[in-house]
Amino acid sequence: MKTTTSLLLTGLLSLIAGAAFAQTNPVAQVHQDNAQIHQDSKEIHQESREIRHDNAVIAAKKTDVAVGKQQLQVERGQRNALQRTENADLRKGDIAGAQQADQARRAEQGSIKAQKQAIHHDEKVIAHKAADKHQDVVARHDEKVERHVDVAKRDKDSAKI
Repeated sequence: MKTTTSLLLTGLLSLIAGAAFAQTNPVAQVHQDNAQIHQDSKEIHQESREIRHDNAVIAAKKTDVAVGKQQLQVERGQRNALQRTENADLRKGDIAGAQQADQARRAEQGSIKAQKQAIHHDEKVIAHKAADKHQDVVARHDEKVERHVDVAKRDKDSAKI
């Protein structure tokens, strides 16, 4: 009887030890999953900060472009005024005055052309930054979905413990 009891007790202890041993592995896995989810969350927050920074840069560039367009309009107005002066001088027969107005207008037109090119370049930079930001947002969303799936899996695994 003593042998049977000790065998039962040994069997029971080995069953309990086996169950305890089996639980340590999933618990370690849950801790590892938690650490990975925490790291993923940090990366997502960092990417969010970078996206906010990109938004600020894009907004500043858009403001610069708007200011450049306003200056361009002013310079076009000046160029058109010089054109009208040149035309008036030609009507009066003042060829020297018309030539001076023509030279001033051509210089102004060169300035306008350079400014238009700068504005076009800035718009291209803004478009590239916006495209990069969009890719970052999509990647961040995918990471959030992955993290959500990982959290759900971790929760399900931890519920089994």
